[in-house]
Amino acid sequence: MRSSVWIAGLLAAALAAPAAAQEPPTVVSGPEGRQSANVTVYNNNLAVVRETRRVELPAGTLVLRYADVAKQVRPETVYIRDAQDANALRVLEQNFRYDLLTPSRLMELAVGQDLTLLRRNPGTGEDEPVRAELVSTGSMPSTPYAYGGYFGGGYGYGGYYGGGYANPYDAVWRTDEGLTWGDVGRPVFPEVPEDFVARPTLEWLLEAPRGGARTLETTYLTWGMGWNADYVLVLTDDEKQADLAGWVTLSNDAGITLRNARLQLVAGDVAIQQPYVDYSVYSRGDFGLYGVGAGGGGFSEQGMFEYHLYTLERPTDLADREQKQLQLLSADDVPMEKKYRLRGQSYYFVGQYGSPIQNLQVDVCVEFQNARTGGLGIALPAGVIRVYKADSAGAQQFVGEDRIEHTAREERVKLRLGNAFDIAAERRQTDYDVLSGNLYETEWEVKLRNRKTETVVVEVLEPMAGDWDIRSSSVPFVKESARLVRFDVTCPPDEEIVLTYRVRTRY
Repeated sequence: MRSSVWIAGLLAAALAAPAAAQEPPTVVSGPEGRQSANVTVYNNNLAVVRETRRVELPAGTLVLRYADVAKQVRPETVYIRDAQDANALRVLEQNFRYDLLTPSRLMELAVGQDLTLLRRNPGTGEDEPVRAELVSTGSMPSTPYAYGGYFGGGYGYGGYYGGGYANPYDAVWRTDEGLTWGDVGRPVFPEVPEDFVARPTLEWLLEAPRGGARTLETTYLTWGMGWNADYVLVLTDDEKQADLAGWVTLSNDAGITLRNARLQLVAGDVAIQQPYVDYSVYSRGDFGLYGVGAGGGGFSEQGMFEYHLYTLERPTDLADREQKQLQLLSADDVPMEKKYRLRGQSYYFVGQYGSPIQNLQVDVCVEFQNARTGGLGIALPAGVIRVYKADSAGAQQFVGEDRIEHTAREERVKLRLGNAFDIAAERRQTDYDVLSGNLYETEWEVKLRNRKTETVVVEVLEPMAGDWDIRSSSVPFVKESARLVRFDVTCPPDEEIVLTYRVRTRY
């Protein structure tokens, strides 16, 4: 009796074993199921991709294969949830499949196998099959997930690139004649290995209490997307006003194409601790919205944490391996100031100079206030401002460019555009006394000659060394800071104006 029960138990276990070992069903989600996409791009070759897809899921345990994600995805940052019900899914396991179907990878996996080589018969021009064993690829195996690679114009961590390349000419083969290499024929592989994927793919082992159609939201960080701002400033004839237009140049080398995506740009220096990210940058709050751009499909701007967020007011397509330009802002009749500056050096005041310092260059600059009263008053992302002015025939000519850093509203923008052609400057040390071991007294003469047809004011900026005291001066000075003095010298046309001053320096 006991034997019968024991045998029946064994039979029941044997019958139940196949059912217990049954693989969970696999659901594949591709780009055709994508309902929406949102991309937030940062200045440092980083982007957040957030998308929703409609997926039909069975009840119970299943495998969700999520194809068409960015090739440079950072898999440790991936997050998935049900957009309508946070409790509708339970994530048991998450995998990033990046073993792509490439000739190099096929050869690596075929080492030790007999393959068919197709050799071209020079007499007939036909391919003739020959059997040979692949002994070695002749190269180091590739490392599909390599850290510290170069991605899309910037350095980053993560991605599926890296490792070596298996050159078919370096492979070693064993034939009936012996070992050989070089142009021995084109290998033919019998089948595609099961674990290969056409594109990098995210895969989850999920548990769904209820089956049916679900809207799933995924969020992840990816390298390979970046943006920068470029500006065009067009001066009026009198150079007292200008029209300003800002453009965004967006680069997408992340390995994904997103259609009708909502595009957002973050301006600011976001700290990234590789390979993790500080998610506090996504904090929400009462930011205060300011309208920017040309309107009707341009960008709107708002504060976000300690950065600024620019949102394109219409959907756009982000194609892989594409540069896209979009207008960021525009402002007309912005008040301008043109300034001329002659800059000195702090070491002038502790040394002796026997001859004049000639052919000094005078900087020509333009400045404006990033203020609402001037048509701006918004956060200006870092970028290059290129300045134009019309010639006598009305054609716009390029007159210089300068880079600005991130500039908050109501702050001043200062651009150095080049050197003034018609203003000559030189300086001469007229006296030098050493009063003690570290106490000096020097006297200077700065000559300015204005060959323009109008009067100009040249700011002579003198960086002072150590403790200083101006003993006398032919022109009033302004103490800009503890280490900078400014003399405003008025220069009528075709005249030479001489600035003289004496300074005592303890260094």
